[in-house]
Amino acid sequence: MDTKTFFEHDFPASLYPMKTNLLLIQNHHQALDKYIAKILSDDPAYLGDSFLPQTRVHAAKPRSHLRRTTILDPVASYFLYDLIYRNRQAFGKPVSSARRTFGYRFEGGQPLSVHKAYKDFTDNVQFSHGFEYEHMISFDIASYFNSIYHHDATNWFASLSGVSGTDVNAFGRFFREINAGRSIDFLPQGIYPAKMIGSEFLKFIELSGQIKSKQTFRFMDDIYLFDDDKKTLIQDFLRIQELLGLRALNVNPTKTIVDGEKITVSEAASVIKQELEDLIEDLDETEMYLGSGIDGSSFEEDEDEDEDEDEVTLNDEQIERLLELLVDSRAEESDVELILGILHEHTESLSSHIPGLIAKFPNIIKQLHKLVGQISAKDDVTDHLLVLVDAEASLLEYQLFWIAVIAEDHLSKTKNFGKLVLRLYERTASHKIARAKILEIPDQSFGLKEIRDEVLKSGTSDWLSWASAVGTRTLNKAERNYVLKYFSKGSPINFLIAECVQNL
Repeated sequence: MDTKTFFEHDFPASLYPMKTNLLLIQNHHQALDKYIAKILSDDPAYLGDSFLPQTRVHAAKPRSHLRRTTILDPVASYFLYDLIYRNRQAFGKPVSSARRTFGYRFEGGQPLSVHKAYKDFTDNVQFSHGFEYEHMISFDIASYFNSIYHHDATNWFASLSGVSGTDVNAFGRFFREINAGRSIDFLPQGIYPAKMIGSEFLKFIELSGQIKSKQTFRFMDDIYLFDDDKKTLIQDFLRIQELLGLRALNVNPTKTIVDGEKITVSEAASVIKQELEDLIEDLDETEMYLGSGIDGSSFEEDEDEDEDEDEVTLNDEQIERLLELLVDSRAEESDVELILGILHEHTESLSSHIPGLIAKFPNIIKQLHKLVGQISAKDDVTDHLLVLVDAEASLLEYQLFWIAVIAEDHLSKTKNFGKLVLRLYERTASHKIARAKILEIPDQSFGLKEIRDEVLKSGTSDWLSWASAVGTRTLNKAERNYVLKYFSKGSPINFLIAECVQNL
């Protein structure tokens, strides 16, 4: 594996996967490397070169919450993946069997599967709570990624074994410049290298000799303490809060659970989950216990997981009842995720439900993207999505972006593909990244070509123009090179993108 394959491996799991970044890193990473060297150089000739401030976006979380983050441009993306890949050996070294962390590190030359690491984590939590220890406290950190302080992160990175001073300086400069100098809310979310940073940054918890609990487990900022003495747990919980406070981090009071009492109340209140347990007896108990993630959004499903690993055999009656539960007004987001996971081999019945699920549960749209790929009646899906996009319903940028991804990846051969894409373009006037996603779709047949021409002639250097340039990649060579000639003069990134597309 190298930086390029690290990025390719993680690309499908990211919150806003832009093909512009993928194509540049796959086909032009040597040029990106050279340009980054200029940015970091002390040569006065390159004083004007820097990492650009990045575009803010929001991803959907359960219960109408939003996750604020940034989408990195091709230069910034390559830098961060390369920096963390080169220093991967500094991450994830175990403290002890009593102080365990899970996920977000390399093992055997490959990034650990998030799905498998999370299952290992929940299995250990379930066993420890049920059989090994009498008492448990679990908690997480409020708005963790958005609350890390730049100076603390830079000092932490400098403390890692084997990291050079050059990389430490580049780390500090990169996060300062992509955030336009602001000291917090600088760490991107939803990409593996940033998750490696977020996970390792909290290792001071496991390293503290003041924590006395017999067992601790941590998956990113989800933390579990176990002991037979409840007083010990309370003392450790208070001490960890003090340690977090030294870094301006706070525990989320609504997520704190003592001896699992909130989980029990939640399960008792969920009629849907109870029926799911009764309906399919061999559902994974851990998944029923904790849901698809501790907060419903703790991990992204790995694209390359074995589809048959947890396959459940269903009869027609069970399928019909699951479809009824899927659209039940009482169903919560975690219930819907669980049902879709069970129905992944029975997707033909889902096409008419896709738009309603997107509208009601925006957080699961990535899972729906995967399911649409398995549905054979794709013209029906396109028509249903067109009705949704035409409706007056409010849609987040995250929903519009992923509808465009679904359209490009799975619906390009359908009759109303062009109508859907153009209607999406009209609805994204105030959503730059969702609109850029549409512009990079390399279709020249229904009006996108003319829209891209207008953007490319504007002389701008932003996501709309970069995506428009990438969208020209299926034009014949002479026409493509002509439209990119003047675009390339707009900025160094414009030049890199134009050079890459011209050489495809």
